[in-house]
Amino acid sequence: MGRWAGRLSSADFPAAVEVLAKVRVPKHFNHRSPQERRDLASSLRNIDAPKVARARRAGNPMDDAEIQQLRERLRAHPCHRCPDREAHARWAERYAKLDRETAATRRKIEGKVGSLGRTFERICQLLNDRGYLDDDTATDAGRQLSRIWSESDLVVTECLRAGIWDGLDAAELAAVVSTMVYEARRDERLGDRLPTGAVRDALAATTRIWGELAADEAAVGLPTSREPELGFVWIAYRWARNDSLDKVLAAASQAGAPMPAGDFVRWCKQLLDLLEQIASVPAAGSTSSALAVQARTAARLIRRGVVAQSMQP
Repeated sequence: MGRWAGRLSSADFPAAVEVLAKVRVPKHFNHRSPQERRDLASSLRNIDAPKVARARRAGNPMDDAEIQQLRERLRAHPCHRCPDREAHARWAERYAKLDRETAATRRKIEGKVGSLGRTFERICQLLNDRGYLDDDTATDAGRQLSRIWSESDLVVTECLRAGIWDGLDAAELAAVVSTMVYEARRDERLGDRLPTGAVRDALAATTRIWGELAADEAAVGLPTSREPELGFVWIAYRWARNDSLDKVLAAASQAGAPMPAGDFVRWCKQLLDLLEQIASVPAAGSTSSALAVQARTAARLIRRGVVAQSMQP
């Protein structure tokens, strides 16, 4: 091979290869190193390969009469006389390999498509059971749901339909809605301090609705909606009550959940986005236009100071 070094596979050999001996290649062998290649070549030369081959041929099962008959039939086959037989065989092997890979990829895609279809059917079943769909037609509640773009969209819409956020002022609404967007850190200690009794009652009702919805989702085989988290409640309330950024962050530290200013702005922007969505949801059931007014007011109170500055182009 003209001192060539590289990797060989079965596709590189026109016929079956007989193993004469084995040579252990060092674990960190570098084929680009001339010295290491010479050492490996020397190890190969030191093997008495002909003696090994003779020992194997002595008990070779190919001398069996039946195998010899199969050999003769193989040679008598028309394809055996083809001058390009070995090249055709290698192409056939490559074709078979690609065909197997294509079939495996096709099965993988079909499995994913089938999984998506089953998930879609389960979602439709849940939405039908909860009154968001009437067969394939969206109900008034379904049109409400279509205006909410959030990971907790179904929990939010259920709370709107139940009217448990009605009667909250703008700061209280911002505090409660923050549980729909905030995600606590693993090492975060959650305090039990809540701004007002109205916030406490609304959060208790929100958690109850989430629990009922999660049970229904699990019953039809869907992942459960994310549980409301309280880590941003006090911060959102203080910010919506026009407290300064220093006071808000200091209060968070005193409560055992210090928050960098960058994280504060990020959560405020997500809260602001959800409040604006709630303000634009068409009224249905017990949801009143008064809640939309409070949502718009809460959004205006959140969009100030560093939050407003971060949204400027």
